[in-house]
Amino acid sequence: MAGDITMSPGDQETPIAFRAVRGGIWLLGSSYWSLAFGFVANIFLMRLLSPQIYGEFALGMFFYSLFHLRGKLGLNFAFAQQKAINGETVGTLFTLDVLLGLSGLLLTLAAAPLLLYWGYSQAVLVIAVVMAVLAFLESFLAVFGVVLESNLHFKPGSLISSVVMPISYLPAFLLALRHEGQYSLLAQAATFSLLSQLVGLIYIVYALRPLFRLRWRYRSSLAVNYIKFGATTGIGNFIAGQVTQIDNFILGTLAGTTVLGHYDRAYRLAQWPALLLNAVIGRAAVFTYSQLRDDRQRLQRSSTMMLWITANVATPVALALFLSAPDLVALLFGAQWLPVVPILRILLIVSVARPLWENLGALFIGTGRPRRIIEVSLLQLAVLAVAGLLLAQAAGALGMAFAVVLATLIGLLVAYAMLRRLFSLPLRDTFLGPILAASLTLALYWVLVRMVGSTLPLWLAVTWKIAYALTAFVLFSALVQPVQFRSRLAYVLRLVRKQGASEL
Repeated sequence: MAGDITMSPGDQETPIAFRAVRGGIWLLGSSYWSLAFGFVANIFLMRLLSPQIYGEFALGMFFYSLFHLRGKLGLNFAFAQQKAINGETVGTLFTLDVLLGLSGLLLTLAAAPLLLYWGYSQAVLVIAVVMAVLAFLESFLAVFGVVLESNLHFKPGSLISSVVMPISYLPAFLLALRHEGQYSLLAQAATFSLLSQLVGLIYIVYALRPLFRLRWRYRSSLAVNYIKFGATTGIGNFIAGQVTQIDNFILGTLAGTTVLGHYDRAYRLAQWPALLLNAVIGRAAVFTYSQLRDDRQRLQRSSTMMLWITANVATPVALALFLSAPDLVALLFGAQWLPVVPILRILLIVSVARPLWENLGALFIGTGRPRRIIEVSLLQLAVLAVAGLLLAQAAGALGMAFAVVLATLIGLLVAYAMLRRLFSLPLRDTFLGPILAASLTLALYWVLVRMVGSTLPLWLAVTWKIAYALTAFVLFSALVQPVQFRSRLAYVLRLVRKQGASEL
């Protein structure tokens, strides 16, 4: 084959839109499946495991992410900026990935004795070290995933993840049922990583043979370019990641792993709306915006559509969780987990706001402005560190939840202000509908509760509250902005239908 493999973005809007929608559908399908299965699996695990175990895992994951180096350089985003790949680009990216994976592992091992000396439990340290080992192993295959995703091919990774996910929970259940659940969550993560790598390697050997025909070479000047661009993006992502992790560190250190376990479960439950969207925003949107960066008009249309979809998917799910939270937690996880309810309701504000911020972050990266992410994330991190310390000491997990909401909203407002220098987004038209629909949904719910009462069985209370929230939001959205709602929904459906027809 030729020396280069061209990754053409296409000259027309339709091919890019189709690839983006198709990739988004696969990502959404995989995310829905993983979220649904993980939700069911964790119902049983939460009944078998104590909050302390979840707290230890959350704290261990914080230290793992702190010392993990590959994500801090964002090399995949640097690779996505180019329109062709060859032996030098692949070889350079592979070398950097492996070296960073090894460095992160060595750094974690070096920090372990210090963390033990400072009073963190052995379980926390084991979790951090094992995750670092897995990250090092994953670094050997990372380049192949980047090549696929840079051309908006998300189907292979989505399929692999969907198949491996249910299998990975088997060792977790086995340990939990044998009352050896201290490392059950770690066992699930390790099984998922190792099986994904094994199946991924089989796919790579079969489907990505052209990459092996290239002569892989490391070029230092290219590595410097990758690091220069990727460091800005990756450090921004790392700081943004710490915004979602430092609360665990502060709360776990101040209040202990049991309180952190309640907070962590509330936080994870609150992320259901965001998880459905972040898979697309964090991966598909970045590459889509990168290919449209030179066409301001199409870029604005794409980003506006993504914001509208984000707001109209995250908001009704958050409403459903907010209304059903007390009944849902008691029904699924048991009365011992009811302390998560007030924390969950506060954090649901973040579940709507964070995907909006993730979309703006993808815009900054895709248009070559990754430093904006660093600026906003540093502000969020500073707000969370100060407010988190003060509020967590005063009100424990509830105080930390309020600090997270404050930091998220401040970051979102600042990011929108920065974006005005690039182009203007129709924020009023985009968000007015969801805000009005959510307000009307809550108002009508208050009336219905006063009429129906709250003496229903748990399963029936959960069912009608979730069904009501989803249905009422859609109906009110169509009512308050009928033209916009119909036109944008029709556009998305039209893209999906045309893409499906093109594959027949």
